[in-house]
Amino acid sequence: MKPLIGITMNLDIQQTRSLNMLDQDYGKAVQQAGGVPIPILGLKESIPDLVKQLDGFVFSGGDDIHPRFYKEKPLPKSGITLSPDGRTLFELALFKAAYRAKKPILAICGGEQLVNVAFNGTLYQDIAKQVPAPIKHSASRTKEKVFHPVGIIDGTLLSRITGASSMRVRSSHHQSVKDLGQGLQISALSLDWVIEALEPVKHNSFLIAVQWHPEKTLNDLHTKKLFKAFIDASKK
Repeated sequence: MKPLIGITMNLDIQQTRSLNMLDQDYGKAVQQAGGVPIPILGLKESIPDLVKQLDGFVFSGGDDIHPRFYKEKPLPKSGITLSPDGRTLFELALFKAAYRAKKPILAICGGEQLVNVAFNGTLYQDIAKQVPAPIKHSASRTKEKVFHPVGIIDGTLLSRITGASSMRVRSSHHQSVKDLGQGLQISALSLDWVIEALEPVKHNSFLIAVQWHPEKTLNDLHTKKLFKAFIDASKK
């Protein structure tokens, strides 16, 4: 049986309806690695059943977590585009329930930031304003694709999975991890010392959070290894 992989979705709250939306590339990455992608509606009452029925979870990217979730106020002119609190509250609850149940978790971009906040960490609200001498992490014009190298920390789970000391990644974010959450360790850094990947110090289950977008580089060898390791963990 192929493992069932839940994938969180964006939330768009409109005047007469609320919509969940998801980039299909997340599903393609899961399917390519041997899993069955299951988009997750953000309904908090469904969390116990989701954790019971699904074999693994992908926490997808999206807009910015409100700084109140890490005890800060929005910085002036920081370019924040806030995600609805409803999505953040749902995903924090889902993440904590899935992690307690030792379900394999792969968190991507905004998903990495969510994981750090869940472990009581904080975020840089705007890399360009808060990080000294930053490299380019996001597109400045339509259809631009941004890539940059990251260094992988030796001895981490990410290092063992990829078998590499560095890799080239697709990047699209203006926020990143600032103060590391409790019980987490860094597993990758960019050239400007932005934290590009996290994992627990003690691995009770599979949990890797990356700041880049591996679902956008489906033919990359390291991407394939990362998703395969996640899917393999979800089969157990």
